[in-house]
Amino acid sequence: MTAPQPPKPRLRRPVLWISIAAGLVIAFGAVAAGYAVGAGSSKSEATEASAKPSTRPEPEASAPTVPLPEPSEEPVSVIPAECSGIYTTDWSTQLDGYVLNPAWAAEDRNSATSDDELNAIVKAGDPLRCQWGHESGGSDRSLKTAVVAVTAEQSAAVLARLQVLDFSCYEELGGTRCVLEEDDDNGTWGESHFVRDGVWIATRWMNMAPDGYTHDIVNTLWP
Repeated sequence: MTAPQPPKPRLRRPVLWISIAAGLVIAFGAVAAGYAVGAGSSKSEATEASAKPSTRPEPEASAPTVPLPEPSEEPVSVIPAECSGIYTTDWSTQLDGYVLNPAWAAEDRNSATSDDELNAIVKAGDPLRCQWGHESGGSDRSLKTAVVAVTAEQSAAVLARLQVLDFSCYEELGGTRCVLEEDDDNGTWGESHFVRDGVWIATRWMNMAPDGYTHDIVNTLWP
């Protein structure tokens, strides 16, 4: 009688499949980890690259716009070319027939001020000289005016000198007015000086001082 064969062992196929599945999971995990590491490294490199200063030349900043200069507000000289331009009043009707700048007045060297220091400033400024007198010649009545352009320093010097000479000075018509009146053997004489905006109006009179004369000149030059 033949002895019975021992039973063959069964293949443990489930164990094999589990092993294969586990291997695949490990393999996929390794690939995913590698991808994550690579992505993280790329992101880090990109961040570092963006943090580094660019070596590309930056465009030059445009030059700042220079504002155009404002129009000058310096006043244009108000001194006219002729004596007729400093009056609006016809003073000949109030001066007993005296006329403006008679022919002989060109030879008269007397100034519109009696002070030598002030007269030097008048002459230096090439003034407009205006004189009222009788056509036949000079007399004991006269009225002389000089209109001259002066610098700020000259204006200050004129006013300071007038105060030294005991003129009465006060603010008037947008400027400074200084006046003086005296009596002597020849009668009554005086001077009136007005300084404003670089212009000096100097007037000297003898026995003839029409009211409003200086005001007329000021209101004509600065209407």
